[in-house]
Amino acid sequence: MTLMVSIIFLLLPVGENLHYKVRFGPFRVGTLDLSINEISVISQESCYHFTVHLKSNSGWRFLFEIDDQLESYARIHDFATLKSFKRVFESGYQKELEANFDYQTMKIFYSDSSQFDLEPETKDLISTWYYFRSLSLKPNDSLSVQVHNDKINYKVAIEAKGPKIVKTGIGNIECIEINPTTQMKQDIGIVYLSNDSKRIPAIIKRKFSFGHIIAVLEEISYKGDSAQ
Repeated sequence: MTLMVSIIFLLLPVGENLHYKVRFGPFRVGTLDLSINEISVISQESCYHFTVHLKSNSGWRFLFEIDDQLESYARIHDFATLKSFKRVFESGYQKELEANFDYQTMKIFYSDSSQFDLEPETKDLISTWYYFRSLSLKPNDSLSVQVHNDKINYKVAIEAKGPKIVKTGIGNIECIEINPTTQMKQDIGIVYLSNDSKRIPAIIKRKFSFGHIIAVLEEISYKGDSAQ
């Protein structure tokens, strides 16, 4: 396994929206949308604005209801997070929480008044996955990333595997598998990125105590354009 020096080679496509069907076993239980919004400026830094929207289908709401939205503002040049936001609605449970990453004081300040130490170039979970998209990863490459998620600091190490053909709603796609491990044994999922310059997440897998949830790409669209 080789240690890769991370080189950002891809500017992400602003206006991109990726739409997924979410499955639990053979059942379609919801949808997932990943969006790259217009460039924002925070603390005089140009930032990507990423949003994630996970929603359960109406037919499954007698068992569980999910309508979660996550947002991340990450510096373009290194994907370090400057601000994140979480709005959670899960079977009647509701929560909103904002975090500001202050690189002058090296602290993370939450809207509930809690605060945590900040490491250089820290990424939240969303900006971490988009960071992986920006890299020219090849099979057997590896690297580690400093992450802060849900009020916990930890390192994420990844190894790239493949290539492998995966089946999606827009056809078969040759992908590189990104399989992360963490110090805290946090499960942050496995993603299959298209083995080309776009690095589109074709399939996202996440393991829970009750089984695996899999999001399969169904549609790619860009602001102002028709679906592709």
